[in-house]
Amino acid sequence: MTGRLIDAVCLALERIVAAAAVALLAVITLMNALEIVSRSFFDYSFQWIYETNLLLASWMYFLGIYLVYRRSGDIAMVGLRSVLPASARGVYDRTIHVVTGAVFIAVAWYAFTLIELQWPFRTPGVGFPRAAFTVPLLIGVGAIGVDALRRGFGPQGGIGAPPARREDGV
Repeated sequence: MTGRLIDAVCLALERIVAAAAVALLAVITLMNALEIVSRSFFDYSFQWIYETNLLLASWMYFLGIYLVYRRSGDIAMVGLRSVLPASARGVYDRTIHVVTGAVFIAVAWYAFTLIELQWPFRTPGVGFPRAAFTVPLLIGVGAIGVDALRRGFGPQGGIGAPPARREDGV
């Protein structure tokens, strides 16, 4: 894939993940409000809410880690970088991104393998496939891996150099 295609894919993924995270948070909030009202006024609790909350929260968390990385909101490894000569910082930055990308791609591979093993099993309450709790991990770490490799092999390749943004912040 060309650099521009990878950039476009990462940008599209960022937008999709951001919209999904907002939607997940809204659903979690509504479900919890429903449970509070139901318990407070009708002395009734929905059994499915606990497992559903866990599932949606894991999706929101693991998709959200991609947004944090993509927007350079993570804690960058700046300690060693600050003592390096300016000429070595670019190599250091690229190395960090490439190693990060390789590690996250490896974790994504193992997440995929785990999903294959989990698929026949279901949660005891609602009966969600256990793999549904691991799919967001696969998506999140896979996306970070691709984005890290894009940064490591791309023309800018620096730690803390977020992708180009338009004036509307996207």
